[in-house]
Amino acid sequence: MIILRKIKAGALQFVLFVGAIIAVLLMSFLLLTYTHQHFEKKTDVLIEVLRSADYGMAASLMDDFSLEVSHPIDRVSDIPITISVKREFWGVFEKRTVLTSHKNTNHTKTALIGGKDEEELPALYVNDHQRPVVLAGNTKITGTAYLPEQGLKMGNIAGNSYYRSQLLYGKSMKSNAVLPNLAPELENQMNRLANKKDVPKGKLLNRLPKEGIQNSFEVETVIYKDRLVHLKNIKLTGNIIIVADDKIIVEASARLNDVLLIGPEIEIHNSVNGVFQAIATESIKVGKNCNLEYPTALLVNKKYAVAAVEQKGQSQFNQISSIYLDSNTNVSGMVMVLDEAKIKQYIPELKIEKNTIVNGEVYCTKNVELKGTINGMVSTDGFIALENGTVYQNHIYNGTINSENLSYTYTGILLASREGNKKVMKWLY
Repeated sequence: MIILRKIKAGALQFVLFVGAIIAVLLMSFLLLTYTHQHFEKKTDVLIEVLRSADYGMAASLMDDFSLEVSHPIDRVSDIPITISVKREFWGVFEKRTVLTSHKNTNHTKTALIGGKDEEELPALYVNDHQRPVVLAGNTKITGTAYLPEQGLKMGNIAGNSYYRSQLLYGKSMKSNAVLPNLAPELENQMNRLANKKDVPKGKLLNRLPKEGIQNSFEVETVIYKDRLVHLKNIKLTGNIIIVADDKIIVEASARLNDVLLIGPEIEIHNSVNGVFQAIATESIKVGKNCNLEYPTALLVNKKYAVAAVEQKGQSQFNQISSIYLDSNTNVSGMVMVLDEAKIKQYIPELKIEKNTIVNGEVYCTKNVELKGTINGMVSTDGFIALENGTVYQNHIYNGTINSENLSYTYTGILLASREGNKKVMKWLY
């Protein structure tokens, strides 16, 4: 016999409530599972896009395609990813930008590129003009040296003879009558930077804001131009070019990171810290106690000033050095002087004072006076020592050159011999 009983409405509502909760939990679980799988796939795609950027940069270094043109890179991958690389110049450094994409996922990576020797970096290269390189005082050369046929000899300046037990702490090789060639594209870029008629491309500012500028290399270049530019109490970072018709002055209160300075004369005051490229057509003066980090580049290209100087027909006794590095200063990167003048010169185009250190490379088509230290390589047409009013040609007095003290990871000037071995020197932002 079946007994019928009424079920209370409250109990029925409870059952429905519990069922609804279970349904919501099941739907939440399914949604969570789907979301997890979706983000897992998105993460896999993002990781693959990032890896493809590194792959694209490495693959592009094996191939020198045309400048200013996007070059496609092929890569076998489970996910179809588009990779393109663009080559440009940022000052005297090559700049490469990799763009990778998969549907709506994109990534950009930019780097400065330099050249590296296949074997060890030499310490010294001096053009062969049938005269020896004379060492005096506390001079020391460590590493492989490419020298004139007459090699190294001991000398005496102001009563200070060379006193070490050997002239060279390394191997001696025969040099030629000319310096190692620059890469043709780099030489063209240097000439373009020295030409006042060539105007950099970018967004022109009427003034520099007091709060400074931070500009990514993934956006348009910012340019500020004036007759005289005086940088103080300002921070400039990134994709910025400062151009002066006459002179640029950098004070210790200025903070410059990765910017370009372009002008006839550039004066860097005492105690300046930063990393930048200074490119001039007449002179660069660096004060005492400065610390210019890697990859700094100091370049004077006198190509367009040569004709005016040669018309005077005068030997250069009273001219100032093209680049002057005052005492107790550190420069990590490249210091370069290019001068095509044919007249006789009795002054150093590059002068490095006592207790000043260059970690990197010196490249000078004329004479160098070295009283400080080069941890890296010197390539020069010759040396000069000025002491007590006397000019000592092809003499090094109390200078030190040591290629073994430079980090193996150093990447330097784009020489023609290094075009097949380009490396990333710095990642940009």
